[in-house]
Parts: sequence; structure tokens; C-alpha cells
Amino acid sequence: MRFYSKKGLFIGAILWGTIAFLIGAFFVLPGGPEGKGETVTAVIICSLTIAFILWLWFATYYEIIGNHLRIVAGPFRSKIDIMEIKSIRPSRNIVSSPALSINRLEVLYGKWGIVLISPKNQKQFCEKLQKINPKIEIKQGKLKPY
Repeated sequence: MRFYSKKGLFIGAILWGTIAFLIGAFFVLPGGPEGKGETVTAVIICSLTIAFILWLWFATYYEIIGNHLRIVAGPFRSKIDIMEIKSIRPSRNIVSSPALSINRLEVLYGKWGIVLISPKNQKQFCEKLQKINPKIEIKQGKLKPY
């Protein structure tokens, strides 16, 4: 089952603001790059950066496949054995993670593994994980049902 990442205003403002800045830089900055080579290089770098941000925005999700939780954030992919998940708790930590919202879940797994994710329906997500591994402890805090 696939759970898409909730898209929050704060992270959205950062990502879309970066895209707007990169596009606007060509129209606002006086003079611009000196030669044709610099212009082409600048366009390529900005285009690749914008493509990367859009890839993250539109392709961040969490998928439960058998006994594994697959985390996809654009080109970044990881897999966690659900049987190794110890606990899940709500978090508003803004550390870089495969999450597009500040309303996150902190998933503790293995010996020292921690990942922050932001499924749209946190409650349903946790219920699906607990069906596979009933030993997962859902710690205090209110899970978001949307």
C-alpha cells in the first residue's frame, strides 16, 4: 500500500520559493552572465536544480510491500524491515528528511536507525504497520488522520 507524503506550507514555501528565485534570477539580475557559454551553463544548472526539486515534490511517498517499508523521495530510496521498527511518535523536527511537511512521524528501527516521514494519513499508516508488527509502540501524541 502506498502513502503519499503530506505537503506542508513551510516546506512548500521553501521549495517553490527556490524555484521562483531560480527562474526570476534570469529576469531580475542586471547584466547576467557575460558570455554565451556562461549563459548555457547557468540555464543547465538552474534547470537541473528545478527538475530535482520538482522530482522531490511530486515523487515522495512511503510504500508497505510485504514486511518492508520502502521510502522514496525523488531519486533517494531506502527500505526498512517493518519487523525491526521499535516505535513511532509524532514529531515536528525540521531536520532534513524524506518528508514534505513538518507534521512528521519519527520511526525508530534497528539498533540506532531513525527516519522522519510525513504520510498524509498518519493513523492509517501506523495501523498498517502494526498489523504487520504488533510490537511497534505508538508513542504519545495525536496522529493526524489526513
